[in-house]
Amino acid sequence: MSAPAPFSPPPDFRHVRTWVFDLDHTLYTLDHAQHGAMEERICVFVQNHFGLPRDTAWEIQKRYLRDHGSTLAGLVRHDGVDPDIYHDAVNDLAALSLTPNAPLRAALERLPGQRLVFTNNCGHYAANVLKALGIDDLFGTIVDVRALGYVPKPQESAYDTLFQLGGFAPQAAALFDDSVRNLIPARARGMTTVWFNNGGGQSHWRVDDQALHIDHETDDLAAFLHAIRISP
Repeated sequence: MSAPAPFSPPPDFRHVRTWVFDLDHTLYTLDHAQHGAMEERICVFVQNHFGLPRDTAWEIQKRYLRDHGSTLAGLVRHDGVDPDIYHDAVNDLAALSLTPNAPLRAALERLPGQRLVFTNNCGHYAANVLKALGIDDLFGTIVDVRALGYVPKPQESAYDTLFQLGGFAPQAAALFDDSVRNLIPARARGMTTVWFNNGGGQSHWRVDDQALHIDHETDDLAAFLHAIRISP
């Protein structure tokens, strides 16, 4: 007869009163085809803006994403791109085929305190995504790239803006994000960090001493939120 598996207590989040969620690839996910189509829309925008061949535009797209936190941030900083025109071109809500996510809603409903979205994307788009998922009424604040002055995660100033607009202390907050590099400044400020490692978005990116910046890891956000220990 095999020995029973050792008991593993649920992750302890009793100290958390502010729950901060990334939007893209965290509150919703994309399949391979949807992700490819989204990247292609960004690449086409860069192609058209500069009048470049695809391979050159792709290199600029990825370099700006790597160096500035998002392709848009690089385009705004170096090339004077209008963010609204960019978002209109690359954000396609219909292409996501989102439907109300009942398990996610139930998981979010059990969380005490406030819930915020912290995104490098457009706030209007984020609001529409939340509505499509059937969870828009559960979020009081969306801190988007416009509020961040188009200096997005993982830049330090983005987190200063988050704490100011959210009105909370980082020691009593948790951040959920698919990108480990976005967790680094949060962890350094005292937030509890959860890496949504589902294989999509930026979850494949790696950083030095990665484990130092991650308190918890999951590939199923709703199940994780249902399992954690919280204060009543």
